[in-house]
Amino acid sequence: MKQGIIVLILWTLILLGLLLAPIGETQIPTPGGFKHFDKVAHFGLFFVTGLISVFSAGFGSRFRTRMLFGIVFGLFLAICTEFAQSLIPLRNMSLYDLFADVAGLGVALALCAFLHRQAKLRAFFKL
Repeated sequence: MKQGIIVLILWTLILLGLLLAPIGETQIPTPGGFKHFDKVAHFGLFFVTGLISVFSAGFGSRFRTRMLFGIVFGLFLAICTEFAQSLIPLRNMSLYDLFADVAGLGVALALCAFLHRQAKLRAFFKL
């Protein structure tokens, strides 16, 4: 249980460092010139956030409690980081980034729900 909380705290600090760094969008490298790479990055960061929040929520013995924690924690982080970006020089709040955050979180939680419904996978992943 303690290990899960430590992983969640460390991931949250990494996430906050990445999302709140005073870097302008023009300073972020775009692989292959793909101009919406930041949306893919937001999706990926919150996909990982969703997985970590469900798997690390050892305080909730029931799967529903862990899923609810993942939803609330992920949405809280997504909304707060987007708002906080509007307060940082060279950064701005973006509804599209927020949509990418929520989409990544939603896909991760849907994956967790799918894994939970499969008895063998549920035992393997300890869901």
